[in-house]
Parts: sequence; C-alpha cells; structure tokens
Amino acid sequence: MYKRTLMMVVMVLSLGLMACSSENAEVAGDQFGQTLTLAKVTPVAEVFTQAQDLNGQMVRISGTVSDLCKHKGCWMQVSDGQNVLTVRFKDEAFIIPANAVGRNVDMEGLFIAEEISNPLGSHQACAEGGEHSGEGACESERAEKSVQKVADIRYTLVSTGLVLS
Repeated sequence: MYKRTLMMVVMVLSLGLMACSSENAEVAGDQFGQTLTLAKVTPVAEVFTQAQDLNGQMVRISGTVSDLCKHKGCWMQVSDGQNVLTVRFKDEAFIIPANAVGRNVDMEGLFIAEEISNPLGSHQACAEGGEHSGEGACESERAEKSVQKVADIRYTLVSTGLVLS
C-alpha cells in the first residue's frame, strides 16, 4: 500500500513539474505560426549587444512592434530606439494584422546579423521599411531611415512563430 501511494505521489508531482515548464513557454495573446517552445526570453535591446553570440542561433525575443508591412503584414520591425530588428516569417507561413504596431510581441526564430555593403541602395532595404508599389519599387523615406539605423549591419529574425499581446 505504501509503495502504491508513493508511486502515485511521484506521478502527480512529475505531471505538475511538466505543466509548470510548459506554462513558462506559453504567452497569452494572438498566436501566429508555430507554438513557442524556448524557455529563455531575450529582450530586444539585449539582442543587439549579444548579436555576435546569437548569430545563427534559434532564439526567443520579446519587444514591441515598431513598424510592419502595411500591404499584407508579411514583415515587421522591432526596435530598441537605436537598432532595428526586421522579422520575416519562415516560409511565409503566416502574416500579422495591420493593428500590430505598438503591441508587445514574443517570438522565436533564427537570428541573423549580417554585414551589408550598400545599405541604402538595395531592394532588401526597400522591402524592410517601404511600401509595396508595383514591381517591388520602393519610394518610402521610411525605408532609408530604418536602414540608416542599422548602419552596416542588418539584424533579421526568421520567425517560426510569435504571440502578439
């Protein structure tokens, strides 16, 4: 009888611990893409100071949406006020709503910090901050301002999933 009771207590405690660890990974809000699984959350401001260590790693980042694609929600930006993290969605598997600006975001994905040789003349720079206007043309001053903030380094997260709150 004692062994049976002890075994039952161990099972209940184990289930409780598993529930606690999964609660740490969950965030309340609107879910897009895959469920968040990483426990360690890095605030966006720390991402820029740890960029070399995080480069090429799967990370979980939290911040506030500062800009997004107004055309169809196919990218967003999260900023610490000086640096800009552009977030793309892996395999374009999801898009985010136009009302996401100003909302908190908790996201996971592959972090990439890469040097760029021509920050103001590339189509990529245009896509990160500009509007879609035919054939991929970009006429937005917003794109130039965003790219100037990152100087010669582009910070990108290829997100597999996120939660807007």
